[in-house]
Amino acid sequence: MPLTVSQLAIAPVKGMRLQRSTEIQLGHHGVIGDREFFIVDDHGKLLQTGRNPGLLRIEPSWEPARNLLTLRFPDGSVVQDAPGPGTAAVTRMYDGREIPGRVIPGPLSAALSSYLGQSVHLFKRAADHLGSDDCPVTLMSEASLHALATEFSGTVPDSRRFRMTITVTGADAWAEHGWSGQQVAIGDITLRVLEPVPRCVVTTRNPESGATDARILHALARLRGKDDITFGVWCEILQPGHIQLGDLVVPSSQ
Repeated sequence: MPLTVSQLAIAPVKGMRLQRSTEIQLGHHGVIGDREFFIVDDHGKLLQTGRNPGLLRIEPSWEPARNLLTLRFPDGSVVQDAPGPGTAAVTRMYDGREIPGRVIPGPLSAALSSYLGQSVHLFKRAADHLGSDDCPVTLMSEASLHALATEFSGTVPDSRRFRMTITVTGADAWAEHGWSGQQVAIGDITLRVLEPVPRCVVTTRNPESGATDARILHALARLRGKDDITFGVWCEILQPGHIQLGDLVVPSSQ
């Protein structure tokens, strides 16, 4: 069975729900539109999902061609705006890495402040800086996801818990964990797999409600060993380009 792309997703606003897509464009610094925006407090500190699970209940939609960001809140209200140039600012990622960008005033920041019950601001990162935590692209196989079902009474966990860029079908469970160091061709792009992704408590939160409701870390420890709580792999971009659902996935080992 050939390996093919079965799902693609980006997170237009870091920490909020994923936006599924039929195609994505990869540049030298990451996936176009992925983690384009952050939420920061009055001091420029990045809001973390682990401490602000309500972010997971917001559904963003980003249309770069129209410069239009739409946020759908849990009560059904929808706020959209064309983010302006804003004011130059800097925030820091979880590892201390500085991310320059601009704080964007307007109805989106106001709506977010009202929803979260604190003063927060929409922050648009500089285009030449990585918006993801560690690497620009993540990849997993459907088989690895289905392998977790044995720890949840036969129910396959929601793939959104892992917030992956690319999901592939046709691979054996955990096969992608053995691709470290290999190149992977997909469509007209080339990735290099770096290493498996260590997992944190965000995976235990329901991707719809933000509530902690699944012992994902415990399940990974039981399946892979307590010293290997990883799922999916980090990738770097060697050849930018375009990929879409159904594209062949060719690891260099094949």
